[in-house]
Amino acid sequence: MIKATRKSAPNVLLLDAGNVLWSTQQPAEETKGKVVIEAMNLMRYDAMALGDLDLQLGVEALSQRIAEAGFPVLSSNLALASSGRLLAKPYALLNVGGRKVGVIGLTWDQAEVPPELETKVRVLSADEALKKYVPEVTGKTDIVVVLSNMGYEEDQRLSSLVSGIDLIVGSRTRMPLDQAWKNEQTGTLIVQAGSQGEWLGRRSLHFDTIGVVTEYKDELIYLTDDFVDDPELKAFMDKNRPLQ
Repeated sequence: MIKATRKSAPNVLLLDAGNVLWSTQQPAEETKGKVVIEAMNLMRYDAMALGDLDLQLGVEALSQRIAEAGFPVLSSNLALASSGRLLAKPYALLNVGGRKVGVIGLTWDQAEVPPELETKVRVLSADEALKKYVPEVTGKTDIVVVLSNMGYEEDQRLSSLVSGIDLIVGSRTRMPLDQAWKNEQTGTLIVQAGSQGEWLGRRSLHFDTIGVVTEYKDELIYLTDDFVDDPELKAFMDKNRPLQ
């Protein structure tokens, strides 16, 4: 489905809003998310946000996964306690169809940091992160996307907090939204596509010359057995499947 979409529409971004690296299932647990990053590299992801559950991997493993990713792994509010430096890049500027798109990552700021990480990691205020980085990104591009691990209701609130966000791709509440929710005051659109890879959200946005969304279309695709497995990805999964 991803490859078919890229063939039919050349200007495509493949995005994830977090909590994808940590898992209790094999082989993801055994490899501390390494196999997940390898699969996402194969699918040519464009960016992902870090979620609070990803903290379960620990700072060292997370840093390794970020280094292994062939795409930006983002969080504008996840900082190292010792230095205050962000663990990941706060945002990325991506070229799509000859235009720059700013993508900001946001980690759930009410997360309970695992006890063993309390002296290593701090989750900063999402509100303050957006107030800082949305204007910064807007100054570099007129299209702004936020990958939010905050949950649907928080996404709605945040869409009124800062103007200039065109699209929030959300997670945490695991809602398969077949239609985007639109903030009529700011124009921000909010989408989610469920969880566990059961759904694929395909959202088409048309922008005018100054970066205003003039038209959009929503599709929520349930990935049933009717969809044929991609041969390359199936070979990768078969190779990494745990022994019974």
